[in-house]
This record gives sequence, C-alpha cells and structure tokens, in this order.
Amino acid sequence: MAAITCPNCGADLTAPQSVRIAEYHFGHLEKADQDIVEGPGFTYHRETPDTYTLLCSACKRLVRTLPLKQG
Repeated sequence: MAAITCPNCGADLTAPQSVRIAEYHFGHLEKADQDIVEGPGFTYHRETPDTYTLLCSACKRLVRTLPLKQG
C-alpha cells in the first residue's frame, strides 16, 4: 500500500502527529447586558458543526476538507 503524503510538501501523513484535525463550529453572537467586569457583553450560540479539515503538521497547509456525517 502506498503511503499517504501531503500534496503540498510531500510529508508522510501516516506518521504520528503528522496531521491536525480542525472541526468548524458555526453559530452566532447575541448581545448580553453585562458589565465590563462580568464578561465580554455577548454570548455565543454554537450550532452543529458541518465540516472538518485535515492540516499537515509539517507545512501547516490544508490537506483536505471533509463533511461531518451525523451518526
């Protein structure tokens, strides 16, 4: 079986800690009545993530974006 390599730099992606997986969460902000000492003045409402990406640890570039499947 051929090794899986990064299309950008050619690094071996089957090695330990060779990829970083980033999951994207989409959502929205709502204004909150808070004092500056209490918080940032907004709340974040997270929605269901729909994609994640694989990033090469060697060159820090995008390898692939894949959809998340609900299971």
